[in-house]
Amino acid sequence: MNQKNQSILVWDSVESPLSGYRRVLLWKSFDCEAYPDAISMPKVIEQNADELKKQYLKFVYDIGIKKLNGETVIDHMQIREGFNYWWMTLIVEKCNYSKSTWINDAIRLLAFEKIIKKESIHKITLATSNELLIKSFRLLCLKNQIEIELQNLPNVESSKSKFRRFYALLPLSLQAISSFCFNIVRRWSLRGVGLKEWKSTTGDITFFSYFFNIVQESAEKGQYKSGYWGHLPDSLIQENISTNWLHIYVKDSVFPSAKKAAELIRKFNKSRECKQTHATLGTFLGWKVIWNTLLDWRLIFQVGKEVEDLNLDNDAAGYLWPLIEMDIKKSLIGSTVLVNLLNFNLFEEALRLLPKQKKGVYLQENQSWEFGLIQAWKAKTRETLIGVPHSTVRFWDLRYFFDSRSYNGKRSNQIPRPTKIAVNGQLMRKSYLEGGYNYDELLNVEALRYLYLNTDDVKNINFYNNDCIVVLVLGDYLAENTRYQIKVLEKAFSKLFSNIKLIVKPHPNCPIIPSDFPGLKMEITMDSISSLLPKCNIAYTSNVTSAAIDAYCACIPVISVLNPQTLNMSPLMGFEGVEFASNADELVNAINTIKIGQKNNKKCQDDVFWLDSKLPMWKNLISS
Repeated sequence: MNQKNQSILVWDSVESPLSGYRRVLLWKSFDCEAYPDAISMPKVIEQNADELKKQYLKFVYDIGIKKLNGETVIDHMQIREGFNYWWMTLIVEKCNYSKSTWINDAIRLLAFEKIIKKESIHKITLATSNELLIKSFRLLCLKNQIEIELQNLPNVESSKSKFRRFYALLPLSLQAISSFCFNIVRRWSLRGVGLKEWKSTTGDITFFSYFFNIVQESAEKGQYKSGYWGHLPDSLIQENISTNWLHIYVKDSVFPSAKKAAELIRKFNKSRECKQTHATLGTFLGWKVIWNTLLDWRLIFQVGKEVEDLNLDNDAAGYLWPLIEMDIKKSLIGSTVLVNLLNFNLFEEALRLLPKQKKGVYLQENQSWEFGLIQAWKAKTRETLIGVPHSTVRFWDLRYFFDSRSYNGKRSNQIPRPTKIAVNGQLMRKSYLEGGYNYDELLNVEALRYLYLNTDDVKNINFYNNDCIVVLVLGDYLAENTRYQIKVLEKAFSKLFSNIKLIVKPHPNCPIIPSDFPGLKMEITMDSISSLLPKCNIAYTSNVTSAAIDAYCACIPVISVLNPQTLNMSPLMGFEGVEFASNADELVNAINTIKIGQKNNKKCQDDVFWLDSKLPMWKNLISS
């Protein structure tokens, strides 16, 4: 291969590339008519997924153990006995689908370096409007002695509100104080609500959960039911087991204010024969907690100033530093630091006032507050703490995965982990074992969110065989993902059979407005997915939503849209019989080739979830 001819255009746009280039790499596209031989970065990532994920997890781990003034970065974050702040940072959380979307570019850069070496590229023309990506490319080219030329693309218009744009201009320390004050004010109505009951509870098992996904019909009767926990709370009452519930309030359409949530907490505590005690994290707000949070911030602020100057340019993947730097600053100086520290201090206060417990159980997504809870729990008690992943574990949801060295326990300040993790099926068990967990850390439990899949209504679905094909559209938590999904459908709609009917179920936090998509005729509904599945022939899902697994386990044919601007976050990645579409033509082809009325593998439920509604596994976990 003639090296002097190896130049390439890196095209960071969803639009068609400029003409006149011999080699083109599509940074955010699967294909392009003008360049049929172009390299697609999303395809390259899919082909090298395992290696790239391990490489990124290694990069994150190496940041933590990098020496700074004779100590590792992790050790610098030990701000008091039993609490290391490093584990609450955005760097560790790795939320690549919403909070830290730059990680997608980091994965692409790792993949691109492999292409550079394989094809002996000596010149790159980078077409982008992303300033941070330009900085990373410059470092990558410097490392590999490659010439770089820039082609500026128009900036994509920001969808942020004026307030958010103004907020972004504030100094990081002011952003921290603003977020801190906002969180206190937002939760102040919850202060003291349920405190008396919490301090005098006779329950010795505590559940930590979100005040979200509450079943409204039950709530109106003063009965606590949540989509996260199925009928487990009722089952525990029937078994005469007293429990405590510490909720993290999340604003939604059902409970749009903390004041509304406080009213319901009071209502819960007056009912259920005193077998349940309810409080929220905001219950424990007070001047002492606020003061302790500010004292912790002073320590982290000092460390943050040192870590802010940490330079990874000479490290193996130092070209990622421009991307990761802002999350470092947000976590140590900016918008997330005081909120994280406040959550930790609230957990400390809640556990200080709670009578001795035998067990703790929490929803596990590996978000920052969870690592604060784990550390506060272990500082208070040596009793069992169980993490419960409530849905599925996606391959590219990096929150659930860590470098293999994180599990060996051979160094101080190791990552905080629960005593056990309750896995809800063979699929999740396999994901955790492949991620580095030990067999003896995993407990088998029924999939509480998905027990309805084992009911007759779902098991005996009779597909419509009339002239109308019903497509159930399942929206996403993130607005940009939902918009991409519906835009692809809108482009495909005119090419589909005229007898297509669209039933659209948005995510509760991401409404879909029909007038925004004039090319579609659709019926919007907020009915439960369990009631909608028997009415459809095909499920069309976003790239991220866990609702795709519901349709698959109900043996409904599933088509998931692939958004090339993100990684493949589908819970059905790698599943046989699932169709993926990245554009309108692929979606049309997928819908037209599905055999309506033919069910998927009937054993799919057993392959994914344990679904015994009598909950023998959960009862054993609680009573053991």
